[in-house]
Amino acid sequence: MNSLLNSDNILFTSAFAIQFISIAFLFIKDQHKALFAANTVLLIGLTLGLFSTISSALFSSAEISLQSIFFNFIRLDELGTFFLFIIQLVAIPTTIYNFSYLSHYIEENRSIKSFVIFYVLLLISTQFIVIANQAILFLVSWEIMSITGYLGMMLEKEKEEVQKGSFYYFAASHVLIFILYIMFFLLHQQTGSWFFSDYHLSFSTGIVVPIIFILSFIGFGIKAGFMPFHFWLPQAHPIAPTVLSAFLSGVIIKMGIYGILRTYLFIKPVPEWAGWFILIVSIISAIFGVWYALAQHDIKRLLAYHSIENIGIIGIGIGIGFIGSANNLPAVEVLGFGGALLHTLNHAIFKSLLFIGSGVVYQNLGTRNIELMGGIVHRAKYIAILFLIGSVAISGVPPFNGFISEFIIYTGFFKTANELKNFYPILMLMFVVGLAFVGGLAVACFTKVNSIMFLGSERKAVKHFYTSIYDYISLGIFALLCIVIGFYPQPFVGIVNKVIVSNFVSSHPSSALINIDWLFFTIIFSIIALGIFFLFLLKGKLEKKFGKRTSPAWGCGYENINPRMQYTASSFADELNEISKSVLVYHKKVEVSNTAFPLPSKFESHSNDFVDSKIVLPSYKFLSFLVMKIKFLSQTDIRYYIGFILIIITIYSLIAFLW
Repeated sequence: MNSLLNSDNILFTSAFAIQFISIAFLFIKDQHKALFAANTVLLIGLTLGLFSTISSALFSSAEISLQSIFFNFIRLDELGTFFLFIIQLVAIPTTIYNFSYLSHYIEENRSIKSFVIFYVLLLISTQFIVIANQAILFLVSWEIMSITGYLGMMLEKEKEEVQKGSFYYFAASHVLIFILYIMFFLLHQQTGSWFFSDYHLSFSTGIVVPIIFILSFIGFGIKAGFMPFHFWLPQAHPIAPTVLSAFLSGVIIKMGIYGILRTYLFIKPVPEWAGWFILIVSIISAIFGVWYALAQHDIKRLLAYHSIENIGIIGIGIGIGFIGSANNLPAVEVLGFGGALLHTLNHAIFKSLLFIGSGVVYQNLGTRNIELMGGIVHRAKYIAILFLIGSVAISGVPPFNGFISEFIIYTGFFKTANELKNFYPILMLMFVVGLAFVGGLAVACFTKVNSIMFLGSERKAVKHFYTSIYDYISLGIFALLCIVIGFYPQPFVGIVNKVIVSNFVSSHPSSALINIDWLFFTIIFSIIALGIFFLFLLKGKLEKKFGKRTSPAWGCGYENINPRMQYTASSFADELNEISKSVLVYHKKVEVSNTAFPLPSKFESHSNDFVDSKIVLPSYKFLSFLVMKIKFLSQTDIRYYIGFILIIITIYSLIAFLW
């Protein structure tokens, strides 16, 4: 383990200090000036941090230690550095969007200073989570991340949906932190240490390690959004301010993935049942995540379910890696973990792009309901193009970044089948078909989104569609990253390979990932792009020479077409949603006139989350009923609650002392 040079230490610590100092600029009286100053300083700190992460860590040849400054509480190994890179990379364009997004609230005479404080603390605490080398620091940082995320959601606390969605987030966050407390107590009991670098356990030592694994997957799985622990996510993401929605989906849920991978490093190698367990949970999450998304009309709720889908895809990669670990197949490990890590980065990029794009639309239309949108391409064609790039990327369609990471996962399936033989080929084929099915549903979903939102005629009158330079810069950075990783993945694949070889495998099977002919993809994608570009030039030249003929859209023989006669999001996805309507809790209401002189007809559809409506809410109502029967807990005097909290703290302290 090599120590950082003094200059690198200063650069790293200065980045965090500058980010924290940005809060001081919020005391400027004028909110516009305070926002500009605080955001600018925060961007300087994040950019400095990203430069430090890239130059000093991702491209260095050994693990980095900051013991000389932080007494072993902080350590930058390759896994932590990779997630730190993701956090800072996403935070920069998201913060740029803050200039535009929060200005709307200032113009409505709302205070945004508290939100910015929570946002800054959220960024800092999230970064500390991935560099923490000590359990208490990790848990404290995690709690700060959870609390500041909750407080940030309350920007529009007067709305009932905000109160409900933020409560879901708050409750889920504290259930999982309790599970993590138990997990780390067990780790401390087994090792006698609170430091991550001292955690080296084996499944062969007894029942405690499998319990640690299960607790880890449940606790971190709640944060990540694996089914059936996902119920909070579709409630919280839509109601959060768009900046926070982008960061929640792009980064915060990835802390669950980080936690699962970090726990794996404590207990590797894992038995094969662990890999199959994660594979099954992940494929269910991927399939039903995208299927639920297809049934949604709220654009942010739709994107939230796509987060569940993509967490499932990441989990599939982790499951493949676990199977490789169990069977001592380094090449399978590299492909599985490599696909998972690269898709973690890719999802952070294209999902942030889509959330911010939906935020720009919401600011102008005042609604998240896709059914009320339409024709936006005529008013904001560049926003439509940028959103389309994100849509293609998230669907795993070439030539953008989502395809690259999914290709690695597909390769992992084939490699596993080839290495293990017996019944593995048929099982791997089943998962391949499942993942392909997910991709097909994703294409259908984003075909619906883009066609209903951007094409056709306006369903709701829009006097003016305003976009700022900050919107375009933020969306442009994310879109450019989608394109660059898709066309030239070699540097990013190299970074991922370095993380895997340093942390996950003992031998050096880089050929499994690096020796894939990535140059072939670069050449093919470039030829396709050039072909499209030349066709576009030819089209322009022909239109200039012969003119361009315009005519109304074909209306199947109907005259006087109006916006109500266009496809709706409900009718577009109806047949696919009917296939699994019992699991989707899918309802529709159809009113058709059968009279000689037709009356207005109506078609509505709605989907409730199965886990939320059939398990969580009934359980909550039953628990509330029991609690109200206990007289002590039904008291309204705050002194009873304070006493109850003190008793719980005392019990926690005794448990910690005894362990």
